[in-house]
Amino acid sequence: MSKKRVSRTLTGLLAGLVAVSCMGLSALAAAPESITIGIYSTTDMHGRCYGTDPLTDGSVNNSYLKVATAVKEERAKVDGSVLVDCGDIIQGSAITSYNVNMKEGEENPMAYCLRYIGYDAFVLGNHEFNYSSEIQTKFYDLLQSTDASVAGSPVSVVCANLIYTDTQQPKFKPYITKEFTVGGKTFTIGVLGFENVNVPNWDVPEHYAGLQFTHDGNTDRTYVYEWVNYWQQEMRETAKCDFVIVAAHSGEGGDAVGDGADGAKGSMEGFTAENQMRYFIENTTGVDMVMSGHNHTPGIYSIKNADGREIPCVNGGCNTLTATTLTLRSDGTLSLGESNALNLKDYEDDAGLSALIKPYYDETVPFVNQQIGTLSGKWDDVSDYYYTQGDTYDLVQKAQIWATGADVSITTPVPQKGFTLSSLFAEGAETAAVSLKNCYAFYKYDNNLLYMIEMTGKQLKDWLEQSASTYQIGEDGSLTGAGFGTDIAYGISYDVYVGNPEGSRVQNITYKGAPLADDAVLKVALSSYRLSATPGADSYGWYAATGINTGSDKVLFNASVSEQFGGVGGSVPLIIGEYIKSETAAGRDITPGHDTEFHVYATASDTMTRLQFVEKLHEAAGSPAAESAPFKDAGHNAALAWAYTKGIVSGDGTGNFLPDAPITREQAAVMLLNYAKSVEKGPVGAWAVQLSYADAADIHGWAAEGAMWNLISKLIPVGEDNRFNPNGTLSPADAQAMLDAFAAL
Repeated sequence: MSKKRVSRTLTGLLAGLVAVSCMGLSALAAAPESITIGIYSTTDMHGRCYGTDPLTDGSVNNSYLKVATAVKEERAKVDGSVLVDCGDIIQGSAITSYNVNMKEGEENPMAYCLRYIGYDAFVLGNHEFNYSSEIQTKFYDLLQSTDASVAGSPVSVVCANLIYTDTQQPKFKPYITKEFTVGGKTFTIGVLGFENVNVPNWDVPEHYAGLQFTHDGNTDRTYVYEWVNYWQQEMRETAKCDFVIVAAHSGEGGDAVGDGADGAKGSMEGFTAENQMRYFIENTTGVDMVMSGHNHTPGIYSIKNADGREIPCVNGGCNTLTATTLTLRSDGTLSLGESNALNLKDYEDDAGLSALIKPYYDETVPFVNQQIGTLSGKWDDVSDYYYTQGDTYDLVQKAQIWATGADVSITTPVPQKGFTLSSLFAEGAETAAVSLKNCYAFYKYDNNLLYMIEMTGKQLKDWLEQSASTYQIGEDGSLTGAGFGTDIAYGISYDVYVGNPEGSRVQNITYKGAPLADDAVLKVALSSYRLSATPGADSYGWYAATGINTGSDKVLFNASVSEQFGGVGGSVPLIIGEYIKSETAAGRDITPGHDTEFHVYATASDTMTRLQFVEKLHEAAGSPAAESAPFKDAGHNAALAWAYTKGIVSGDGTGNFLPDAPITREQAAVMLLNYAKSVEKGPVGAWAVQLSYADAADIHGWAAEGAMWNLISKLIPVGEDNRFNPNGTLSPADAQAMLDAFAAL
């Protein structure tokens, strides 16, 4: 190389170094005095990992695909970020159900969603404990995997209150920290996680064996205790966090009551262990921000802590991404900006994540759509299952009895709104295919596991009374109330009179045709949700009524650990599918029908309804049942079908029978006349007579003939005032007296 060329090379290098030096000085001079950190959270995403729901074929407007897009857009606006999910992720969709039940939780797609999006932390939700510890472990291991071949980046599993019973040490990291530097100052942001302390009230002990949800000594099960005694000093002094976030799978709850020292709300009045984040904020210091969840309610709150300082509390509520800005300054100060809840439906699906998850969707579709059986027969279209016995939920009850060998089945209806198996029949078709998709349509919670317990007759009666207390009578006389705390039963027959005082609403309970004795011993099939109750967490009154939960020696069968149903996780909708498959394998169609009956009346037991009067007529006639009557509100009542075919009843003209309405005297007169005609015992020839009742003008025109015949037959007695009282109601005793008189006629 020539000297000239060397010289030029050195000159060029020196020029470059000068340029680099100048750039460094320029950059140093322009170093930012502050940076903005975006703090984001989601919660209660319940298996929504894809843009299409295999069960409905409809679009999912609050999936992780939309979270991915929203987070990407938000991160482009800030200098750094902290992203946390507050739990309830494994359970909730057909895709995750297929994964945990058919693939034993291998390669759970929800883990890939969090890894792809780049979450910093995942806080456990209670529904993670719906599954075995093996399935949980597979999910957590995949989340945290540092294997370069695993898509996405590792996500820390964070939980400070899932404690090993023997060592009193957390199973997972109690918190994580992230560092951000501005100027010469490095800030540390810490995120502490809390699981819901009520998990033992909802899930079987095998799913958290050797673990507890608070430290020993925390008798009130508060996060306040955990923070003050274990983590406040650790995070503030040891980890030297400049900004502390507590992320919990717990809702805000109501206001705490009563002032304690230093402005704290010291009273436990109003405290609920399940949703305690407001109480937590009001009774602590040292926390700068709270992320809540569990209650599926999006919200942005500001709550004063024990020092009177306003603390932001954000809740993604299952369909938003919460976004909060935090400004960090080179002088060591920081400040919080506003918080917002970004509605996920406003974002497009992320194409990359969609492609990553599509294989999981593709394998689920044939699983839920495959025909597993054939429906035949005349299925009713009853869908108000709390109030009217219907064919669809009779199938649920029969499947539970088949799987367990129980005497009685109880369940709370959890269908997709309005779904009935009759809707699967094409116009004029005599058969219809049924699939697992359809099972999920009328029983949508696959985390409900099937159990069988031993109950006395009294315990069952007490629980039915508790369930009946949820019913109400609306201003228009219709039945209302009822919900997840309301069970219906099969294997026994009974009546519920909502007009009776609470505690005496359930009447006429029979088992195998005889009154149910208090000391009778029954095997009862039911879901795990009821058995999650404890004395301290008894939301629906099950434990108070029965004293039985998952830890009781009255538990006879747990489908999730049974040889026959362990493969489908003991899941109720999947067991219904197994029942249908079993019938199909035996060469049988699935047909409607029931062996026992229940009725819910919007009256008192001393007031007869229209339906009860028809049932009395049917009983007196001793006639065989007929096919269902075409009334939208009456279900598959054999007596009503008989009365319709005999011309005794015709409905209200709008397709309804109004079975729960009290029967009036003039309605009874018409039915008795029609009944008499049907058995050729009615009037013949020119028989019409003048209505001589003192209140004849009050009798409706459609009832005139019935009232005339009553003048002749005198089946419905009148008083000395000769008033027919056409709109008066009848008691069961009145009805029986009429039928006795008719029999003697």
